[in-house]
Amino acid sequence: MDITLIVPTYNEAENIPLLVELIFRNFEEANLEGSVVIVDDNSPDETWKKAEELKKSHTRLAVMRRLNERGLSSAVLEGFRASRSKILGVMDADLSHPPEKIPELVNPIIEGEADIVIGSRYINRGEIEEWSLSRKISSRLATLAACGLTSIKDPMSGFFFLKRDVIDNVELNPKGFKIGLEILVRGNYERVIEVPITFRDRMYGETKLNSNVILDYLIQVAGLYIYKIF
Repeated sequence: MDITLIVPTYNEAENIPLLVELIFRNFEEANLEGSVVIVDDNSPDETWKKAEELKKSHTRLAVMRRLNERGLSSAVLEGFRASRSKILGVMDADLSHPPEKIPELVNPIIEGEADIVIGSRYINRGEIEEWSLSRKISSRLATLAACGLTSIKDPMSGFFFLKRDVIDNVELNPKGFKIGLEILVRGNYERVIEVPITFRDRMYGETKLNSNVILDYLIQVAGLYIYKIF
């Protein structure tokens, strides 16, 4: 089954060459027919240009440069719309998600065992490396805020794969960073599997987490609770 992996980017020029190489290496080693779509929000560091250069050696790489829109979730949805694959995936561009786990996340969908597979930090054998205590606490609090929306242990994960059927004809709110949580609440599915991953801190660049991101998340969570109630 054809797979398309969406990678939203903003100022990730230093990370993207290694990430793309690792993704396609893991596709090839697992005999997966995979494509990658990089959706860049017109990064000042010209991530989009660096990605375009990589197309010379990776024919299944596509690059979308958005001039007038911003936001991780809307970038992911634009990438979904640009693909016709039956299996869709999302991962961060900062090398915090392990590309070697891609086959383990994709195979349950191919085998018909799951509709969504999530790379989870918070199940047995999942872990986080090199995070400060304050960041670990804030992540746990954010997860706790969503506990009434889903029973998934790591609904905040940005590393997941799903059948396209899960989101077909589903209205998703592109505001905020947590598109995975949005899909878990609004999507059409029956079976979700969590696969343990080791989440690593970014190799290059700066975190996008700030007060605006936190506010957007709180607004998103509130909206999802309202959606579930009504």
